[in-house]
Amino acid sequence: MTTKGKILIVEDEFIVANDLQQMLQRAGYVVCGIASSVHKARILLQQHQPDWVLIDIILKGDYSGIDLGNELMQQHIPFLYISANTNQRTLEAAKLTRPHGFLVKPFREKDLFIMLDIARYKLQTEAGHDERPGPAKAGNIRLPVEDAGSHTAETLEKIRIVAPADTSVLITGESGTGKELVARAIHRLSRRSELPMVVVDCAALPVALIETELFGHEKGAFTGADQKRIGKFEQAHYGTIFLDEVGELTPDAQVKLLRVLQEKEVVRVGGDVPVKIDVRVIAATNRQLEKEVAEGRFRLDLYYRLSVFPIELVPLRKRKGDIPLLADYFMKKYSEKNKSGVEKITESAMRQLASYDWPGNIRELEHLIERHVLLATGKEIAVFDLPSAVTGPGGEEGGKLKTMDEMERDHILTALKASNGKVSGPGGAAELLGLPAQTLYSKIKRLGIKQAFK
Repeated sequence: MTTKGKILIVEDEFIVANDLQQMLQRAGYVVCGIASSVHKARILLQQHQPDWVLIDIILKGDYSGIDLGNELMQQHIPFLYISANTNQRTLEAAKLTRPHGFLVKPFREKDLFIMLDIARYKLQTEAGHDERPGPAKAGNIRLPVEDAGSHTAETLEKIRIVAPADTSVLITGESGTGKELVARAIHRLSRRSELPMVVVDCAALPVALIETELFGHEKGAFTGADQKRIGKFEQAHYGTIFLDEVGELTPDAQVKLLRVLQEKEVVRVGGDVPVKIDVRVIAATNRQLEKEVAEGRFRLDLYYRLSVFPIELVPLRKRKGDIPLLADYFMKKYSEKNKSGVEKITESAMRQLASYDWPGNIRELEHLIERHVLLATGKEIAVFDLPSAVTGPGGEEGGKLKTMDEMERDHILTALKASNGKVSGPGGAAELLGLPAQTLYSKIKRLGIKQAFK
């Protein structure tokens, strides 16, 4: 049997390590050693130079698996975490070491090999070994200011790397960080750019209509189906489908989506003939899908199918140096659109923007600039009316750092109070936050927010 590569197992539980070894050997991998500590792992790494390292996070001794992950990242040795620890802080620390996968114990043998196959493909993509045809190298194409200003240099480089391939991309980040902009940039630089990019807001799909919306239906499939309907996947044939807020899909919808991604075909509701599709999939979410997987709300196999090439967007509060470029771009955009004659944002107004924490990220900045361009009476904006009661993301209460869910909940509550509890329509919280009303309703339900304000 041809071997698939050498793997070093770093695991301090003998039974778990032994089971892993047997699974891997049956599948054609060579297990070149088992280490129960970081110290032993370092010795085996020098002796055997493995192709992959599987690491448990909690290990015996003074060093954790994350410490070893940091060392492997510096040495450019690919590795994956296997751990029972699903603490959010641990997941965040693990992600910083850029592993090629993360598997939560207990797991099925099938899950292990899905993770390894996806990890291998990720590695090939990063190394530029994907030989499928594409357009001219994306690195030679200049992205417009709305892309370049909205994202860090690292994000732009990832867009350039992944765009020519057909690799699935998972874009993560807080609401308002520009996930759809990244998806559109990837599509625009891909070999599918002349074909449609179909956008699906997963949070806004009614549960009863998810299947017919995504996969279509035949005439007479159900009461009211007076004619055949082509679903979103068929509409995107040979193009790109963008699954926004994919973390909001129900478990049943996740199963159906996984089948489509695996089989590359859809069956319309009421039909029995599979329809082949050729679609490039880009998904986005503001949830931490690793945590959702660990807590049983998101399928592990679907997560690995979607996150072949992850791109994480940095919130605006962590890159305030981009604010002047973005503010100037939005000011010119809306000044030209509305023929308002606004030409400048004063230095003192720019300092105001820099002092704010931007819980709504780029979307909030854009809406603020648009509103003040419309309100301006002269050629410059000298002062911004910024929220003063909002606790910025990362704000502390009693010395305790807030979680992302707590910060998102606080921000939604602020918008609901400002709109007197109104969610949709003019002046509603959804409009203030720049979100579709159905998406906001979904977030309100998930975060346990009661819609009652005095």
